[in-house]
Amino acid sequence: MTHRARADLGIVRPSDVAPTPWANGVGVTRVLAARPAWRISIAEIEGRMPFSPFPGADRVLIPLGVEGVTLAIGEEERFVPQHAGAVFRGEDLVFADTGRGSGSVVTFMTRRESGRMRWRVRRVDGAITEEGVDVAVVLRGDVMVGTEALPPGTVIGRELLADVESRAGGTVVLIHLIAHRMASPISLPFP
Repeated sequence: MTHRARADLGIVRPSDVAPTPWANGVGVTRVLAARPAWRISIAEIEGRMPFSPFPGADRVLIPLGVEGVTLAIGEEERFVPQHAGAVFRGEDLVFADTGRGSGSVVTFMTRRESGRMRWRVRRVDGAITEEGVDVAVVLRGDVMVGTEALPPGTVIGRELLADVESRAGGTVVLIHLIAHRMASPISLPFP
């Protein structure tokens, strides 16, 4: 499945996408949605692992598991709890550490030259009704489309957000994509 195809789908579950190696070959990721200026993926982390560099990108990491993840960004080390976001630059030297276990993290990034993402984690009871949401990512809970429960990590495009609701207080990250006015429409896709 190509970046363009993933971007055109209304709902993409992690199981819909085969894992691919990280650019540095150390871990694996599933690219769930992508455009030339941005991408959303789920990375699998086991123990202490260096992230691949993405110069010119702004990155966000949100742990899915209750154990969270410890990030070392340059000389600073910080614990990122479940469903909290850590922001860092693609140029930064970053190590993620799950201790002795493994974990999944939602990551999204934008090319600085093309735009940025505004995001927030939100508990949802009922429908997703916020204006300006381009993409939502399920983090946990009973988030449904019709009678189908959507697993954590599922990406929901704007065109299907009206069909999604949570009956028991699911948690999602809501993303608004903001393009720079002069952004080039032909910037290269993320690898």
